[in-house]
Amino acid sequence: LRSLEELLYEVMTWLVFYPRTVLLTLVQPLKTLEYCKAQFHRPEEERFDRSLSPPLFLLLSLLLSHFLEIGLHIDPVGQVNAPILQMSQQNLIVFRSLVFALFPLMFALRYVKASGLSLSRTTLRAPFFIECYPASVFALLLQIGMTMEHGLQHGRMAGGALAAGATVWYLAVQTAWLSRGDKSRWKAFSIALWQLVKALAIILLVAIGLAYESHLFD
Repeated sequence: LRSLEELLYEVMTWLVFYPRTVLLTLVQPLKTLEYCKAQFHRPEEERFDRSLSPPLFLLLSLLLSHFLEIGLHIDPVGQVNAPILQMSQQNLIVFRSLVFALFPLMFALRYVKASGLSLSRTTLRAPFFIECYPASVFALLLQIGMTMEHGLQHGRMAGGALAAGATVWYLAVQTAWLSRGDKSRWKAFSIALWQLVKALAIILLVAIGLAYESHLFD
C-alpha cells in the first residue's frame, strides 16, 4: 500500500511539475540548464525536487506527443514501415525515446571530451542529464509540428513552421550555452550544429537499416 501511495503521489506531481518544467525550459533555458547542473552538487535524494528528472521529462514529452497523435486519429504505428516497430505502441515509444536521446548524448560526449575528462558512466551522467532538458522541449515541439502536418487539414504550414522553429530554438539554446565559456557565438554555433548533424546522421543510418529490414520481410 505504501508503494501504491508513493506511485500515486509521484504521478500526480507530474501534472504540476511537467508544465512547469516545459515553461521554464522554453522561456528560461539557460537558467534551467544551470539549475540542472547545480543539482549534481546536492545529495541524490534531494535532486530535482522543483522539477522533473531530465530523462523522465524527455520520456513524458514523447508520451504526450504520442497521445496527441492518437487524439487526432493518427495511427503512428501503421505509418511505420519497419515490422519491428509495428508490433506495438510501446515499441514505437521506446524507439522514439532512443532517437531523441541521441541529441543530448552527442552534446554530452562533446562536453566530456572538451573538458579533458576520461569517458565513463560517471562523467557522462551529469552532462547527459543537463542536455535532456532542451532536447525534451525540442522533441515535444518537433513532434507536435509533425503531427499537425499529418493530422490537421490546414495544419501543414503551421506544423512545418513549428517544427522549424523548434529546431532554430534548440540550436540557439545550445549556441548560447556553449558560448558561456571562452568561445565566440559563431564557434559555439558551429559546434552545436555539428552535434546536431551527427545525431541526425545516426538517425538516418538507423532509418536506412530499418527500411532495409522492412524490404527483407516483404
